[in-house]
Amino acid sequence: MLVKVSSKGLITLPKQIREQFGIVKGDYLTVSAEGGKIVFRKVKMEINWEDSDDVWQGCGAKLLADD
Repeated sequence: MLVKVSSKGLITLPKQIREQFGIVKGDYLTVSAEGGKIVFRKVKMEINWEDSDDVWQGCGAKLLADD
């Protein structure tokens, strides 16, 4: 599938891919580079990133780093 990168670096995941992996609004993905490929992984988060509490955000960042 071909997707276009916007001027702000945004892409839209095709509906077929979102459905295949159960990705819905509000989900988080990690992005990494592996062997010349860009890899997206769905992350199960129980932290509300909209909460301005830096302690929770720091905890969430650590959980992502440990994955």
